[in-house]
Amino acid sequence: MFIPYLRFVCLTFVLSVFSCVSFAEVYKWTDKNKQINYSQQPPANVPYSIIGVSQHPASDPNVSQKSVDDLIKQHQAEEKIRLDKAMKEESDADRKKRFEENCVIAKDNLLKYQNNPGRRMIDAQGNVTRPTEEERQQKIKDSQDNVNLYCK
Repeated sequence: MFIPYLRFVCLTFVLSVFSCVSFAEVYKWTDKNKQINYSQQPPANVPYSIIGVSQHPASDPNVSQKSVDDLIKQHQAEEKIRLDKAMKEESDADRKKRFEENCVIAKDNLLKYQNNPGRRMIDAQGNVTRPTEEERQQKIKDSQDNVNLYCK
């Protein structure tokens, strides 16, 4: 059981070491004896060349900045659209929920006014009164209008 684990660790270590070395710069130079030498350190007082470094073409910073700015604007526009859509869905859901709650209340009020002609009411000053039949009929009509409005 330990041997496969040890093999895996050794293999990972070897591959990681080789991958690190492969990204290092390699210097090439010719010494006094016309021998070609390679090293990871540049030689002192000898002309040398660098091997294995890819040269990327230079890019115009203004073009690059414009490209980045365009991407940022595009991302901000997409984010704004997403947020607007989420808020609209949330707003529609809240509105629907409020309408359902108001529908239940309106139906309850309508039933109370229809089934209880002697219902007592409390006015603004806190006095308990009984509505007249005209006031009751008006409350029934208002409750029916609320049912029609909220219970579509």
